[in-house]
Amino acid sequence: MERERLAPYLGAVACLILVALLSAPYFVIESQPPLLGDYYSAGPLGIVGALFLATLGVVIFLSSVRGRADPELVAGIMLVVGVTIFGLTALWAVAIDSTLLFSFPADYSWIEYHPWASLAVSGVVAGAAAIYAAAVY
Repeated sequence: MERERLAPYLGAVACLILVALLSAPYFVIESQPPLLGDYYSAGPLGIVGALFLATLGVVIFLSSVRGRADPELVAGIMLVVGVTIFGLTALWAVAIDSTLLFSFPADYSWIEYHPWASLAVSGVVAGAAAIYAAAVY
């Protein structure tokens, strides 16, 4: 019962962290708009879809906690959404060209680790969804 109660909160917090993490370069890096556009659209699909799904994930996770939706339905939806977020983030992180990453000014050298940190957090989202689904079913 404890996992059923805590997993949605963990998933919602992980979704919020992922949204903040994925949005950080847009708000922090001021002088390189063309590079940022290429960075966010790297790979076949880019990262915007994962950002959108993570934003929705907060609402979906918390809808079962608040009693607005059936927990089994939310667990199933979030399992699919969590795995999709992880897949999109993995595809994006692997597809970013190293030339693009090293094109940013030295002040923003942390951008080299940003895709992998985003992938790790998206793994937490998928893991929380899996834990929630296992606890509910």
